[in-house]
Amino acid sequence: MKYPLCAALALLATAQMPAVSAEPRQWNVGLAATTDQSLFVGGDAQIGVKPVIIKENGFDIAGPAWSFSATPAREFYIGAGLDEWDHERGDSPALQDMAELDRAINLRVGGAWKLATGTVSADLAQDVAAHEGAQAKLRYTHHPDTPLTLRPYAELQWLSADLTDYYVGVDAAETKAGRPAYQADAALALKLGVTVEKPITERLTLVGGVSATGYDSTIADSPIIDSNTVFGGYAGAAYRW
Repeated sequence: MKYPLCAALALLATAQMPAVSAEPRQWNVGLAATTDQSLFVGGDAQIGVKPVIIKENGFDIAGPAWSFSATPAREFYIGAGLDEWDHERGDSPALQDMAELDRAINLRVGGAWKLATGTVSADLAQDVAAHEGAQAKLRYTHHPDTPLTLRPYAELQWLSADLTDYYVGVDAAETKAGRPAYQADAALALKLGVTVEKPITERLTLVGGVSATGYDSTIADSPIIDSNTVFGGYAGAAYRW
């Protein structure tokens, strides 16, 4: 089957839904400005915005997601969102003669579990719009006992060959002096970061985070990649409605 994850999502959608609480639902959402260093030769940092969703159940699930099965100790979810990879290659002048890339849209399924000192989450994503590749992420988030909601995390990523070759591969038609053909295989990455939440009022919370992501030689050896480690961060606010 071309999209095995899509089939899994369809099956999950038919699962029995948990009982809906009679308590009124509250939303703690907002926006954050983001900046991410470019991996690509001559690429500029990505500047943008992203939604902020503070989930007060303590599971630390990244991005928009909908829970279809939850208990106080674990949660399973499905979700969708734009891929984090820079499909514009940092607007690099040196790479403008290469084929344009489309923005990937991921369908996601995953779960999160609470531990004594934090949470563990596993997330599988399948693109349905561009490279049709997949990626898997396994994250541990530590929950220290501090006045701030300060949460360091470590995330191991697996990237399929379809994904990596789409972004860092070089086709024969794109070669030139100093840019040989390159076909990328599946790759691994390690992301380390910390997020922080600081309530200002009963309804307003400031949020922020910084991260560093290191890629293995499959990514780093591509002739269009400038560095195997990139840094990023965000800052914003959320409001409880």
